Amino acid sequence: MKAAFWRFAHSRYHSRPISRLTDFAALTWAFFFIFVYSAALLAGWRPSVPETMIGLVLIGAPLMFGIVHRRIRLEAAKGPDALYRKRVAASR
Repeated sequence: MKAAFWRFAHSRYHSRPISRLTDFAALTWAFFFIFVYSAALLAGWRPSVPETMIGLVLIGAPLMFGIVHRRIRLEAAKGPDALYRKRVAASR
């Protein structure tokens, strides 16, 4: 799984710049909905199963995307061939 992740990261981001704005947007979205759902829970709201699933998707998907994108960006900042080196190291 680790090798597949770094293979995807290398193929997708090797030749294009990685934007910090993408990380910021995804993490802001996730933290906004964490705040909204936390405030509602503290106010006494008890969600049903579909509302809980929607909440998990609204929080989990952007949070996961933001963290993964940030990890790729930080690795790519180590040098021009850093993603390739990480890809090769993960496939061993």
